[in-house]
Amino acid sequence: MNESRESANGSLGRMLVALLAGIVVVLGIWGGYTWWRNVQYRRSMESAYRRAVQEAAVNLSNISTDLVKGMYSGSSSQLSQLSAKLWKEASTAKSAISALPVAELHLDNTNQFLSQVGDYAMYLSRKSANGQTLSSEEWENFRKLREYADRLSEAMDELDDSLERGDITFEEIAQLVAAGVDTDDLDDEMPSIVTNTSLDAMEGGFSGYPTLIYDGPFSDHILDKTPVITQTQPEISADQAKAIAQKAAGEAVELSNYREEDSTLPCYVFYSDNCSVAVSKNGGQLCYLIRSKGEEVEERLSPAQAISAARIYLNQLGLQSMKDSYYEIDDGIITINFAYETQDAICYTDLIKIAVAMDDGEVVSYDARGYLVNHRERSFVEPSLSAEQAQEVLSRELSVRKSRLALIPTEGENEVLCWEFDCEGSAGDHVLVYVNANTGVEEQILLLIEDEDGVLTK
Repeated sequence: MNESRESANGSLGRMLVALLAGIVVVLGIWGGYTWWRNVQYRRSMESAYRRAVQEAAVNLSNISTDLVKGMYSGSSSQLSQLSAKLWKEASTAKSAISALPVAELHLDNTNQFLSQVGDYAMYLSRKSANGQTLSSEEWENFRKLREYADRLSEAMDELDDSLERGDITFEEIAQLVAAGVDTDDLDDEMPSIVTNTSLDAMEGGFSGYPTLIYDGPFSDHILDKTPVITQTQPEISADQAKAIAQKAAGEAVELSNYREEDSTLPCYVFYSDNCSVAVSKNGGQLCYLIRSKGEEVEERLSPAQAISAARIYLNQLGLQSMKDSYYEIDDGIITINFAYETQDAICYTDLIKIAVAMDDGEVVSYDARGYLVNHRERSFVEPSLSAEQAQEVLSRELSVRKSRLALIPTEGENEVLCWEFDCEGSAGDHVLVYVNANTGVEEQILLLIEDEDGVLTK
C-alpha cells in the first residue's frame, strides 16, 4: 500500500517537474519572442525617425534658399511665387518634425520657427497680391530668418550624420533626457546636436545640393518635345550612324553591337563593353555618349584645362558657338554646361553637357539632347526694355556687376528673353536675376555658389 502511494507521489512529482519545465520553456520562448518584437519595433521606430529627419532636412534647406531669394526679390510677382513655396516647405517640414519625439528632443522652438515662416509667407502673399514689395523692416526679417535657417541647417546635418554613423540613437537621446542628465555634460556623452541649445536650433540642409544652372527644365517632360533640328532631316542608315558613333568614341573603342531607340528622338545606339553612343536616325546628330573609366580618377588637370578639352571635342563635332557657363566636379570628373551663344544673347535653352576626366582629359559623357530638342535659328528683335530700364525692378539690396541678354526656359515648354543681371547682395551673396526684357517681370532668381567643387547655382 505504502509502495503504491510512494509510486503515485513519484509520478505526480515527475509530472509537476515536467509541467514546470514546460512552463519555463514556454516563458522562455515567449520572452525571446517579446524581446525580438521589441528589437524589431525599436528598429522600425529608429528607421521612421531617420526618414523624418531626412524629409525635414529637405524642406528646411529649401526654406533657407527661398529666404535668401526673398531678400533679393524686386517684384511683387516673384515675391508671390516665393511666398507660396515658403508656405508649402514650412508646412511639409512641420509634418516631418511632428513624426519625431518632439518632447524628448526639445523641438518646441523648431516648430515655432516653422510656424513663423509659414505665417510670414502668408503675410507676404497678401502683400504681394496688392502689388507691394518688401519694406526695409521686412527685408531685415528675411535676413534674420535666413541666418536662423542656416544655423538649423548645420544642426540637422550633424544629427543626420551622427545617426548614420551609429554614434547615437533616438532611444538613447530619450533615455538621457528622461534621466535628467545635465545639458552641460551632454557634449561628453553624445554629439552636440542633442544638447538643449542645439536642439532648439534644429533646422536644416540635407538635400539643397546645388545643381547645374537650368538643368531642371531639360528633364523627361521637355525631352517629349519634337526635336527641332532633326525633324526635317533625312534618315540615315545604321552603317552611316556607326561611322559617326565611331568617330565620337574614338578608334580605340570597338562598337560591335547596336540597337534602335524609339522615342521622340529616334536613335541608333552602338555599344561596347565600356561605351555607349547614340546617333539620331534623322540627320545623324550625336545625341549622347557614355563611357566608363573603370578606375579611380586622379585630378591632374585644372578646371580650365578640362574645359578646354571639352571645347576641343565640341569643335571636332562642328559645334563652335557654345559657351561654357557652369560646372561641377565630383570624384575627378568635371561636368560642364555649354549653352549656345549668339551675338545677341546666350541661350540657356540650347544646352549641351559634357563630362571630362581630370586625369587625362578624356570625354566620359556627352549629352546634347537638350540642344537637339530646342536649338533653332532665332531672330532676336530689339527688346522693349533696355538693361537700364530692366534694372529698375531689382531689389535695392543688389549691386549689379554686369548684364547681358539671355534666353531662359520657362516651367512649361517655352522660353523667354531676359536681361541677366550678375549681382552682389548686401549680405555678400552672389545673385543672378533674370528680368523679362519685354515686360519687366522678374522671371527667376538664382544664387551662384563658387567653391572647390565648381561654379553652381541653386
